[in-house]
Amino acid sequence: MRQSILALAAVIVLSAPAAATEWIYCGDTAGEVQIGLLAGHFQFLEVNRANFSVGDEQWSTNPELEPGKPIAIGQHYSGDNQLLIDLTDVNAEETLAELRIFTADEGEDYVQGGVLRVPGYGAWVVSCEGP
Repeated sequence: MRQSILALAAVIVLSAPAAATEWIYCGDTAGEVQIGLLAGHFQFLEVNRANFSVGDEQWSTNPELEPGKPIAIGQHYSGDNQLLIDLTDVNAEETLAELRIFTADEGEDYVQGGVLRVPGYGAWVVSCEGP
């Protein structure tokens, strides 16, 4: 009886949904800008790391692993087929990038795209790949 209970408990634990953490990359068609978000998918989207570049300039939430000026993840929202995220300076005093992504699916087709705005640098239409 005890072994049956342990076996059932193991099946329940092993069949729990996995929480995947994957990168979402967005960029413009000219290759001038790129933004990457390391996001975990739980019951909601949690952004763990981010980086972006405009031309030769780079920013990163983790400059030790990815080159760039230090940034922080500001406010973000995911739901209703959209992802909205602001990246700020490390003191959260200035918004350095605003990403607005919208998703749509039809049958097996799935697309993501939107706008990346970097104050002082410009705004771009971007398409995205990732979860």
